[in-house]
Amino acid sequence: MKPVKHIRTPRGLAGFGGGRWGKIPQPPQYYSTSAQLPGVYPFAAGTSRPNIGAPLGRDMHVGTAVCGDPQTWYSSGLISSASMMMFGLNGNGKSSLGGRFMYSMAARGIAPAVFDPIKNEHGEAVAAMGGNVIRVGPDSTDKINLLDLGALGDAAKKIGGILGDEMHRQAIGKAVDAVSLVVQISRGIPLSDSEDAALAELIRSVIARNDHPWMGDLLTAFMDPPPEVLSATVCKDANQFTDEYRQLHLSLRAVMSGQMGSLVGGRESVRLEVGNPGGFCFDTSSIPESNTKLLSAAMLATWSIGFSSIDAHYELSLHDPSIHWGGYFAMQDEFWYPMRACEGIIDRVDRIGRTNRGKGVSELKITHSPKDFLSLPNAKDRATAKGFTERSGVLGIMALSREDLHDLSEVQPLNEREIDTVAGFNAPPSWKQERSADGRPVPPPGAGKFMLKIPGRIGIAVQMTLTETERQKHITDERSVSTNQLMKGRVG
Repeated sequence: MKPVKHIRTPRGLAGFGGGRWGKIPQPPQYYSTSAQLPGVYPFAAGTSRPNIGAPLGRDMHVGTAVCGDPQTWYSSGLISSASMMMFGLNGNGKSSLGGRFMYSMAARGIAPAVFDPIKNEHGEAVAAMGGNVIRVGPDSTDKINLLDLGALGDAAKKIGGILGDEMHRQAIGKAVDAVSLVVQISRGIPLSDSEDAALAELIRSVIARNDHPWMGDLLTAFMDPPPEVLSATVCKDANQFTDEYRQLHLSLRAVMSGQMGSLVGGRESVRLEVGNPGGFCFDTSSIPESNTKLLSAAMLATWSIGFSSIDAHYELSLHDPSIHWGGYFAMQDEFWYPMRACEGIIDRVDRIGRTNRGKGVSELKITHSPKDFLSLPNAKDRATAKGFTERSGVLGIMALSREDLHDLSEVQPLNEREIDTVAGFNAPPSWKQERSADGRPVPPPGAGKFMLKIPGRIGIAVQMTLTETERQKHITDERSVSTNQLMKGRVG
């Protein structure tokens, strides 16, 4: 009798007398850190995706875990700068992903620096971590004095010497930029070169002559300009100065009137607690989004205050052992909003929002669409705005239209498969309403889906899932949630 020849297959032995499984049961899968997994046998395997930094979710194509954040990837040499630009339409989880970065980095000693979430979706979290929440608006108790040199000026006095003088000049420069930006936003058109120079010289003279300067001192000095201002503007006397710069004078008075004056025209000013490991969050939610000028002015003023405080913290930590420097995670929501308020301000905006110390400061800039910078009316502004995206170490791309993705690809190249993947994020799996296990409607199709794109590398599509704590604490659409609950109660 001839021996039976069996053919080995993945499901068993084929042939007479052999046996195969029609369906092989799948063993359960578990995800674990490398510190917990050693010794577990059999079938332990690593992931080919980045696994350092904040836990973000699972790769949508292969199911493996994905981790990362701008600071960790930069420190590990994966990206060229500790910065990230995030694009995505409303309701897809931009704020939730930003919060995930913030929580993970705060756990590693990196303080949050949250700028102007319009719905104040991060204020409660920063307060729970012991950080400062500063509420900014015309009727808020926290006020802004644009001529106050803030934490950077205080640090300059404390440090002294050549470095102190340099920091003092830097603080004055930020005050000049802040006032100029607010004046331009208020009038709606850029300052002329001569107006810009005159205003800068006037601000420097007021700061030099007053211990606690404020915008009222600037108006007073305008009517009686000091000699250095007359010399810089080539004016023979105060009458010539006030005649030639009458429009600038009217613009300054406009800033000091109404809601704008209540916001940025006070004598006192916000002071952040330098060295607070809980960081800070500026809350501008009391200002309606429809009030473009007021909200833009508030955002730019808070950028100046916040980034100056970060610089002051770093310098003080080098001179005072009691002050610990752990770095910052700076999150700027609605990043493009103030740049649409007035033509020609983007270069100055770039100066206000840039720290001297790239090491230890990672940045996340959040906006909706590439159209935000492509639609700027000035060609020079558009080119500068593209530079923000080009210089970003990594892009975070949530659901966008195919047109937006092709526009973005002109700045940071995307292949067609990447474009197809992101364009399909918002596609619903069916027309039937989905509900979670507890009966609540599930998030929209694109929620929590994003692509991490590093220049020159294939993008990684990730599905993020929120923890129970995140689901309870992070509600960015309270009005809709309250309405749904009310309607459910009526129906019941």
